Amino acid sequence: MEGKALVLYKRENGILTEELGSYEIEVGLEFVYKAYVEDGKCYLFLTTDKDVTDEQYNEVYEMYNIEKYNEIDAEIEEVEEYNPTWLFKFDFKDDYEYMSDILNDILYLHQENIKQIFAEFEK
Repeated sequence: MEGKALVLYKRENGILTEELGSYEIEVGLEFVYKAYVEDGKCYLFLTTDKDVTDEQYNEVYEMYNIEKYNEIDAEIEEVEEYNPTWLFKFDFKDDYEYMSDILNDILYLHQENIKQIFAEFEK
């Protein structure tokens, strides 16, 4: 994916209503499944960058290292989708630098996690 920005929209009653910010993303944008802000919280859904087999599906969740995110103030949940997906939920702040930093930190760590998991599958 060649995009460099993640645009966050406010979501009300399931509808995206207004743009809240556009953030330059350094790495990992290809993992974003969807993202929005609702009730002051940012909802960032991340998945894999390639399809997994049925056998790999549960293994990916088991191998995913949630502890990498200990320094980041976000709730993390597994979400059942076609491919393994994680929801990162954290406070939205009308502060470009804060939002840019947390989004880039999460995406960098997620990319590391996914690359390590798929490297294990290739062994």
